[in-house]
Amino acid sequence: MSSAKKSLMAALLSLIVSVVVLTLKTKAYYATHSVAVLSDALETVVNVITSLIALYAVKLAAEPADENHPYGHGKMEYFSAAFEGGMIFFAALSILFQAIRSFFETNAIHDFERGFIFLGAATLLNLVTGLFLISSGKANRSEALKASGKHIMSDVMTTLGVGVGLLLVKLTGIMWIDSIVGLLLGLWLGYEAYKILRANSGALLDETDDVALFQLAKIMSSFRKPGVVDIHNVRMIRSGNFHHIDAHMVVPYFWDVEKGHSLAHEFEKNVVRDYDCDGEFAFHMDPCQRLYCKVCALPECPVRKYPFEGERPFTREHLVKGPEYTP
Repeated sequence: MSSAKKSLMAALLSLIVSVVVLTLKTKAYYATHSVAVLSDALETVVNVITSLIALYAVKLAAEPADENHPYGHGKMEYFSAAFEGGMIFFAALSILFQAIRSFFETNAIHDFERGFIFLGAATLLNLVTGLFLISSGKANRSEALKASGKHIMSDVMTTLGVGVGLLLVKLTGIMWIDSIVGLLLGLWLGYEAYKILRANSGALLDETDDVALFQLAKIMSSFRKPGVVDIHNVRMIRSGNFHHIDAHMVVPYFWDVEKGHSLAHEFEKNVVRDYDCDGEFAFHMDPCQRLYCKVCALPECPVRKYPFEGERPFTREHLVKGPEYTP
């Protein structure tokens, strides 16, 4: 089964589980009449909506590049994850509002036992699903699945918090503990929403991905061969699991186009094969300058002006900079 199909199946599973969990939490609320349980159920409504969006995003992201979308549709996953972060933020505001309002109202907790049973079943189901989605998202490089999985795991934490709050209310009889738990859950969700929005807005704006650059630097170094004098001005567009990488490659100035192209093509093939994501390179070929002689490992160069001292290492800092004519 292809990674796209696996992602689609995982997104469908997330939707089905979200509906089941929402049903369980709704039953828990009607059993307990707890504001914290109501807050937890409201978050699960968001889960259902975002699971629908993630399902559509994963399906669209798997579509191949076309005339109108030459870089593919992978960025749809970032839109989906960012939208999910926004929905979580509004859910957090709603939970905070409900919790604050409950301070000024007298709400008795009703059937603890039934409420605990429903919440326990919802927590177990969410835990298994959240771990599965995060694992699937990492395996298939799907930001939408990872965001959904992290959201569900935050849901697990909030439900556990609700359960602890209900238990404390039952043991102490202090009703405002329920409201405090609701407030803490709202603040927690707001923070989780910020993290999701921050990560995916950066991807939408093609923010530099340091993890990817460090990996590229390591792989490029392993496949470097004489003739690849230098690589700089590396730019990356992330489109889901597909990365488009532009870079300048410095080659000996006396080489013809065919020889330079052949070297770049072989280098690209080797690097992409070992890279975590699918991808392609677009190399701009730069002729070497004579001051590059000190870092050029080409043997028996007919135009060498300075003795070879050692190749300039490929590092994250060097790859993103412009050309350097002095070592």
